[in-house]
Amino acid sequence: MRQLKFAGRLLGTGIAFACIFFGGGVLAVTLLPILAILPGHREERARRAIHHAFRVYIATLQLLNLIKLRTSGLDRLDHASGRIVVANHPSLLDVVLLMSVISNAQCIIKHQLWNHRFLGPLMRAAGYIRNDLPPEEMIATCQDALDRGNCLIIFPEGTRSVPGEKRHFQRGFANLATITHTPVQPVTITCDPPTLTKGEKWWHLPPRTPLFTVAVGDCLDADIYAKYEYRSLAARKLVQALEAHYAEQF
Repeated sequence: MRQLKFAGRLLGTGIAFACIFFGGGVLAVTLLPILAILPGHREERARRAIHHAFRVYIATLQLLNLIKLRTSGLDRLDHASGRIVVANHPSLLDVVLLMSVISNAQCIIKHQLWNHRFLGPLMRAAGYIRNDLPPEEMIATCQDALDRGNCLIIFPEGTRSVPGEKRHFQRGFANLATITHTPVQPVTITCDPPTLTKGEKWWHLPPRTPLFTVAVGDCLDADIYAKYEYRSLAARKLVQALEAHYAEQF
């Protein structure tokens, strides 16, 4: 019976991964032409559509017992506007989880996704931000997204973390927060047992259904660090504050 259940989870996980990549292509073909002719801001409509698609996707994963999900503090995101949402990055599923609970999410994506055969059209239609933009253009683009009331999702580790290793946060989010005077909203994601970690193949499933926990913490005011004379020092202090926050969570 255990082997049968594991085989069912393996099959369901394979289908779920196929849905992520090919589903983006289907949405681009079926939904984008409709969004293009509707009144209003096309990119915002595309981002909302992706948000709702991911809500359905996560609900389906739970229904099929591929994951379990526990959340806390989501009310802090209900009316969040113009914030930098930072999160640790234990799993490949993290960005999908965050975008499913943040209705006005804006993302900085790898440039490879921008040109991806299936996902590229959707990424471009949603107006997501490429990670290979020149620094000044990157800051201006992020500032515009925040001014529009979007929440910018950033993983300060830069890549998925390795279980058991100490987390090191890059300063990019802190530089952006101090330059744009934007509040930082920390989100803690845990997965027990670990799955879809860095370097792990999708078919390397844990022995039981993983439990994902998404906990939204108190917002950090980036302007508190404006008292420091040098922005580099302000950014470093903000990174240290965030690292201390996550050290308390684990």
